[in-house]
Amino acid sequence: MLRTSGGWPTAMLAVLAACSTVQNESTQSPGAALSEDVFRCNVEPVLIRQCSYNACHGIANAALRVYSPGKLRATTATDIDGAIAPLTDAEHHANFESAAGFAFGVDAVDDNFLLRKPLPSADGGYEHAGGAIWSGVNDVQYVAIRTWLTNTAVCK
Repeated sequence: MLRTSGGWPTAMLAVLAACSTVQNESTQSPGAALSEDVFRCNVEPVLIRQCSYNACHGIANAALRVYSPGKLRATTATDIDGAIAPLTDAEHHANFESAAGFAFGVDAVDDNFLLRKPLPSADGGYEHAGGAIWSGVNDVQYVAIRTWLTNTAVCK
């Protein structure tokens, strides 16, 4: 039974007529515009030192996941030597991809979670479960990440 006025079939036709096809434009990977070499030199050591704890970002399912010797590894170590071995190239790259996933372009760098989340709230930081990590926007760790995100850093 098809009703042409007042019933749900008419309302349903109106809803369907209002729908349109949505097409998402493909976009470049956030990491494609960033230097992995600069990340390894200047940013990854900061993330390993400050963020890779097992209760923080050293867990596999964290939005920002950081592999580091003696903590989270891509493959389970069978002994202490394997656990503390230097990171593999795959682990370095996975750390880069994890951090680069927070990059949204140079025009949005000052609103980047890698920068804002660990800032003190007085400096525009977001609430971070680990508390403020950077002392402010002049903190050398903050500056290292910011210059990487803006592609103005060199490997030190």
